[in-house]
Amino acid sequence: MANENFEGHRTKPVRIVHMSVEPDGPGRRLDDTPVVIVAKLEHGLDLGEELQWWTEQLRNRVKFRAWTGSNSLMTSVSLEAPPDQVETVARRLLSAIEDANAAYLERYPAWRRERDERIAEERTREQRIFAAHQTILDRVMEEYQSDQ
Repeated sequence: MANENFEGHRTKPVRIVHMSVEPDGPGRRLDDTPVVIVAKLEHGLDLGEELQWWTEQLRNRVKFRAWTGSNSLMTSVSLEAPPDQVETVARRLLSAIEDANAAYLERYPAWRRERDERIAEERTREQRIFAAHQTILDRVMEEYQSDQ
C-alpha cells in the first residue's frame, strides 16, 4: 500500500496484531456455537470517517459482528465462526483486511464521495419533510390563535 494521504485520511495500513476467541455471551461456553473471534488492530479506525468503509469490506467476506474500542478509534473487530471453521474464518479475515488495505487509496475516495452525496441527499429530504410538517403546525397554530 502506498503511503499517500487522501484528504487527511489513513496513511498506514490496518494490521491485525492479535486474535482471540470468546464465548458468545454470558453463560455460554466455547464449545457452544458460534465461536466469537476478536481481532485487535494495530491501527485504529476513525469512527466518523472510515468505519462504514471497513464494515462493508469485512461484511462481504466474514460474519462481522461489531467494532469495539475507546474514544472515536475502533481498536478491535468481532466476528462469528462455526466451531469447525475457526481457522478458515480467521484466514478470511486476514485476507479481507489485506484486500481492503490494497483497495483503500484507489476506492475509498470515490466511495466516500458517493456516501457523502447520499447523506446530503437524505438530509435535504429530511429537511423538506420537517419543513412541510412545520408549515402544517404553523397553520394550525395560526388558526387556533385567530379563533381566540
